[in-house]
Amino acid sequence: MNRRLIHILAVAAVSAVFGGCATTPSEESLPVLIPQPQEVNWTRGSYRLPAELRIGLSDPQLAPQGDYLSTALAPYAAAVVSDTPQGDIELCLDPTLASEGYRLSAAKSGVRIEGGSPRGVVNGIATLRQLLPAGEGAEGVIPCVEVSDEPAFGWRGVMLDVSRHFFDKEEICSMLDQMARLKLNKFHWHLTDDQGWRIEIKSYPDLAGKGGWRHYNKHDTICLGRAARERNDDFLLPEKYLRVEGTDTLYGGYYTQDEIREVVAYATERGIDVIPEIDMPGHFLQAIEYYPETTCFKPETWSGEAFSSPLCLGKDEVLVFCENIWKEVFELFPYEYVHIGGDEVNMKNWNKCPRCQARMRQEGLADGHALQAWFTHRMQRFFEANDRRMIGWDELLQGEVDSAATIMWWRPWVPESVSQATRLGCDVILCPQTWFYFSLEEDAGSLKRTCNYELVPDSLPAAQQDRILGVQGNVWAEKVPSWSRVEYLFYPRLLIVAEKGWCAPAQVSERDLMPRLLRYCERLDAEGVNYRIPSLENFHEFCVFTDSIRSTVTCPLPGAILRYTLDGSVPTVSSPLYTGPITFHDDALLQVRAFHPDGRTGDWVKIRYEKCDFAAPTEVGATKPGLQTEWFFKRFPKCDAVGGARADGQCVVDSVQFPKVAQGRRATGIIFRGYINVPEDRIYTFELASNDGSLLRIDGRVVIDNDGEHTLVEKTGQAALSAGLHPLELRYFDYNGGRVTLALVDDEGRRIPMGDEWFCHAAEDAE
Repeated sequence: MNRRLIHILAVAAVSAVFGGCATTPSEESLPVLIPQPQEVNWTRGSYRLPAELRIGLSDPQLAPQGDYLSTALAPYAAAVVSDTPQGDIELCLDPTLASEGYRLSAAKSGVRIEGGSPRGVVNGIATLRQLLPAGEGAEGVIPCVEVSDEPAFGWRGVMLDVSRHFFDKEEICSMLDQMARLKLNKFHWHLTDDQGWRIEIKSYPDLAGKGGWRHYNKHDTICLGRAARERNDDFLLPEKYLRVEGTDTLYGGYYTQDEIREVVAYATERGIDVIPEIDMPGHFLQAIEYYPETTCFKPETWSGEAFSSPLCLGKDEVLVFCENIWKEVFELFPYEYVHIGGDEVNMKNWNKCPRCQARMRQEGLADGHALQAWFTHRMQRFFEANDRRMIGWDELLQGEVDSAATIMWWRPWVPESVSQATRLGCDVILCPQTWFYFSLEEDAGSLKRTCNYELVPDSLPAAQQDRILGVQGNVWAEKVPSWSRVEYLFYPRLLIVAEKGWCAPAQVSERDLMPRLLRYCERLDAEGVNYRIPSLENFHEFCVFTDSIRSTVTCPLPGAILRYTLDGSVPTVSSPLYTGPITFHDDALLQVRAFHPDGRTGDWVKIRYEKCDFAAPTEVGATKPGLQTEWFFKRFPKCDAVGGARADGQCVVDSVQFPKVAQGRRATGIIFRGYINVPEDRIYTFELASNDGSLLRIDGRVVIDNDGEHTLVEKTGQAALSAGLHPLELRYFDYNGGRVTLALVDDEGRRIPMGDEWFCHAAEDAE
């Protein structure tokens, strides 16, 4: 059934649900369902849960789902699970349905959920929970409806890193419960890394007993600094994760094996598989520190500036060490998949370690990538002997890969990884950094970019498309010390992951999803889930004017409270309310921050207003089309550092873009120089998007400052220009990303690409 027909049926029928009045209710009267089911048919009336409710089961194997539903209904009714099929709510199995598919029927007499398996029943329960109103004291009234549904993808995942900063069992379970509401079914648990070992291994008690605790490091200092500067307690380290030993304050924590079992059981009841990640052979320093015999040379201290030295793969005892760890992990995690990591391995020790070199000669291995591939294959055979399947990050493709391995693609600057992996016969899970690394902070375009990301490229043959298992949203916790901050980064973007993972790609649209996403935030509020208020809109970071100007900032979230400052300070709950436009006659810095009614907050915007005259054009002799471009293969800390005595290459480009001839290096700095050809006197608005930093100057003045190492971020700025040529310089550096674009923004907010008709350079400067 198409979405238009669903909407017509819904709006037509809801009048009956709300008393049969003649006036057609607004779309806001309908319950918000995310992800959107395949078929929804609203019917007349509603069902009120009785104060004492009975849950009937058609099959004893549905007992865990009955217990889960009973818990979920606790705010509305005292529910008991019956040992008979009859009940106010009936849970049934129907083998004709897809395994995760379900049918839900809510009528005046009760509710029936049928699933193709217990997982399908769980998905039906998720829809039932969204049909119920949220909030303390809400009445248990469900509009009558028929739903038929099944997912498009089998992998709908969430990854949380608990190694950099720790989160306890209760916090993990709260996330699992939210995942279940959204039909997200895979929890990827990143349990170990250089900064913390979070899982008890009884064979090696110091891994967690000592490796679960550390002194404050660079990441902690960054978080504490942000807490003070940004007036945001979400960046404080919770006291429950601190302990004092003598004069030392240590940070940390770990999960006992009993706690792991509790989390896995809690997840299983909610239809969620838990995938443990024990990262090896790199990102292993916290283990190496207490078991130094496992590395090639004396362990180094993690500095926060470089990746740590890996395990010594020339020692047989190291291989036994790894296998012993995994044996205990297998006992705790029953799901078939486990994750070995395998990313960002610093191989310099292997090149000078006599044991590793001997291993390479013995096995006929050409280099470090081949040595890691040898180790990965060996561990994969061990996993398979224990009925487990291996997942690894896409760096595994740098060596020989077994087709039985599943690749998790995270590096968008290596776009061929998906095609390569699926061509080799490997399954692929998508979580490319720019779109699905939610620890990378948002800009105004983040939600739309994630919503519009193409999960299954048309360029792939059908057989390779079938190898794409699904999608996953990740939060890495280097700068995420509190649970409130975890939720802030996951939501509302995780709602998009739920929609994209459940619905067929053609059915996911920004126009349909964004309004539902904003309305679902009301449920997050009622359930006490912190989330980022979607970005403020209708402003440019740098605005110019010739006489006066009025601010135009708006917030897309109804009910958000805006506060502002003009003195350069960060807006707080005590700052003045921003209730509408402010008129400026002189230069000003306006900072606006959105708050929840209870005072929770997060990001804010800075808008610089500058009064100026139209800049006069520059007299230039003969010109040629395009911008002169030169690049430098080096890592730069900021845009104004880009350069050097001699460029590594140069060319002329007809638009601002990463030159193809300069691609293929991880670290690059680029300078675009020339003139912009302005057709008429006016104030022009530009948008600069880059991954990583970029800086636009026109007539020597900074128009857009998008500097710094970051994922794709879009910023806008203005320049008052007279008709003619104006000097333009754009500096850009890349470290993992490789994207930069410059566009015009018209009066309606539309982005207009800038081609060669806009740019030129002096003919005498050309080669």
